[in-house]
Amino acid sequence: MESPTGTFIVADNNTQLRQWQVSEVNTEGQVLRQFSGSLGWPPRIAIDSQGHILVADWNNRRILLLDAQLALRRVILDEHQLNDKRPRRLCYVEQSGQLLVGLFGLGGSNSVAVFDVLQR
Repeated sequence: MESPTGTFIVADNNTQLRQWQVSEVNTEGQVLRQFSGSLGWPPRIAIDSQGHILVADWNNRRILLLDAQLALRRVILDEHQLNDKRPRRLCYVEQSGQLLVGLFGLGGSNSVAVFDVLQR
């Protein structure tokens, strides 16, 4: 996804570390910064106009908020709020402050949940 500063935010798999990460790259493909952790299969991302990045963390059943420097600000939604389902897709509607999360549940119990997450 393109950031407000004209760089790109991508979710990629670091094969050397065997983990998923979120990276900021410039138009030449140079990696400017990265966020890695125990993200799982591949993380999905959404960006607001201030450059905040929302990350669906599949393995840990949570939604993270990263700042424009890819530093973790906080966990926005945890496994309890997601009813122990895994976040699979994200869509952030900045005008309304709503986050739509596609959820994957066991036995095919997939759903979409809407959360009010106005950022300040």
